[in-house]
Amino acid sequence: MPPTWDSIDLGFNDLDGDAPEEQMGSKDKWWIRLDGDDRPWLVKIARTDSRDGTVSGEDWAEWIVQHLAAILGVPAATIRPATFDGDRAIMSRSVLKDANESLSHGNEVLGGRFPDYDQSVKGENPGYTVEAVRESLHDVQAPSDAPELVHFSGFDAFAGYLLLDAWVSGRDRHHENWGVIQRGSERRLAPSFDHGNALGFQLRDPKRKRILDDPDHLQRWLERGASQHFVGRPGLVVLAHQALDLTSPFAREYWLRRLAELDESAVEDAVTSVPLAIMSEVSRRFIARLLNENRRRLLNGHSVS
Repeated sequence: MPPTWDSIDLGFNDLDGDAPEEQMGSKDKWWIRLDGDDRPWLVKIARTDSRDGTVSGEDWAEWIVQHLAAILGVPAATIRPATFDGDRAIMSRSVLKDANESLSHGNEVLGGRFPDYDQSVKGENPGYTVEAVRESLHDVQAPSDAPELVHFSGFDAFAGYLLLDAWVSGRDRHHENWGVIQRGSERRLAPSFDHGNALGFQLRDPKRKRILDDPDHLQRWLERGASQHFVGRPGLVVLAHQALDLTSPFAREYWLRRLAELDESAVEDAVTSVPLAIMSEVSRRFIARLLNENRRRLLNGHSVS
């Protein structure tokens, strides 16, 4: 069944009063509670251009990537569309199941393995490499709510996250945009989260049209898609292949096969689930081309037996 865009109206009365210090110190992110749900949700407001009132597509990008992750087999945070005090937003359900679990973000995980790792860097980090991530996840298992990954290491699963990023042109896999969940002595990779910076969410429709009208322009735009955080700022496709080359052979085959054999009708349903009032028809066409081309680029020269 195609996903349903079911937006929920929220306001300041819905804030989680039990955790005021958790409100991120930001005017556009808040923790809230929903009746009947034992986990909190993080509400994130889609940015608005103060010059002309245009709302960016962070909300629909995060919504779509959630469903694309499921199609690819990547465990990801649960997302719901919302409005908050009248503004477009999304809600991301906490990846922690209860108070017995704690989350360490990637910079903490890397810092725990490499004492000299600079956890405070916000842009390109000279210590942030695929090899360092693999080493820092040496004793970490795959996410617990992904039974198909039961034989994967934490890094085997993480390589799938980078494959997802490359497929959706997601450029924001910085060292605080992944983490490890600890429950007792057990350490597992957290589901992937925070996917709003993807699918060309920030473009305006006139530029999307120009790119669609010129195949060479599209290829140039896609090839400029690079990590702003890993050392050397590698292209997203290059980064994904670097990670896959460091996984177990079984995991590499698994991820490439999932990408090669994905359900194209389910992909289309994920994109078209967003109402046209929220995301334009040209945005839909642009995303469809983006996903097709990035899939081709990722599979080019990499056979699946």
